[in-house]
Amino acid sequence: MFSIYYDPFLTFSNAVRGEFIDRNGKSCTESNCNIDALFGIGEEAFGYLYGGHCEKNEFDQGCARYWKSISEYRKLLVEMHKCGALVFTNAEGDRLLYDVSEIQDCEIPSLVWKLCPEWSRRDEFKSDLVEFFLFHALHEIDNALVGIAVDGRDAIAAAIEASNALSNAIAIQSGNKVEQEIRRDMAYRGAMEKLKRDPKQVAKAKVKECWDEWQLKPTNYRGKSAFAKDMMTKFDELDNQAVIARWCGQWEKEVDKLHSAG
Repeated sequence: MFSIYYDPFLTFSNAVRGEFIDRNGKSCTESNCNIDALFGIGEEAFGYLYGGHCEKNEFDQGCARYWKSISEYRKLLVEMHKCGALVFTNAEGDRLLYDVSEIQDCEIPSLVWKLCPEWSRRDEFKSDLVEFFLFHALHEIDNALVGIAVDGRDAIAAAIEASNALSNAIAIQSGNKVEQEIRRDMAYRGAMEKLKRDPKQVAKAKVKECWDEWQLKPTNYRGKSAFAKDMMTKFDELDNQAVIARWCGQWEKEVDKLHSAG
């Protein structure tokens, strides 16, 4: 599913200024300055897609390509992280124990654009990347609307992401290499800073410290499940016991590799 709060196609294919439409064809927002600004971003993004004129099936196919790209790019980033081509560090330069497989969808476009810049330079990929960022803008508008409806805390970040995604698409479409380079670097730095501040990753580093201590005192826990369950009680940011158990397996493999190399 592409959106939760509004239907991008119904909203912008026959746009009434400032009125977001849900999947049932009904208005789902009340006009105000924040909503109007989001609507303007979406209207412009939709206008760049297929010249602003497309059938529902064409739009749905584009949505499917977007989600397929997110999945494929995530796998690519995981492989790059494994081979050392993608490294996460804190302000002191220490390497962070980031689980790239859990990276949020909204960070993926900026990372891929920076790490694979040749894609935007090749004509056969440029149009695909433009479409990708335009759909990303429409999706982030949905996240912003959800944020406004719930508590407003995540709405600003999503709105900024939507605006940036639209600007990135326009820069790629223009062919202006200087503008592309500036926007690519800004997008990458912004994504990396957000990843560094991710509370789950900060908690993961602390879990690793607990795991290291467990290796020195094996009687502390009966096994990975018991360890993971205890970590869930220690760190509110963590909400998946299976993920913590998987981390343990990864750390065990890393230790085994070190012993094998030695």
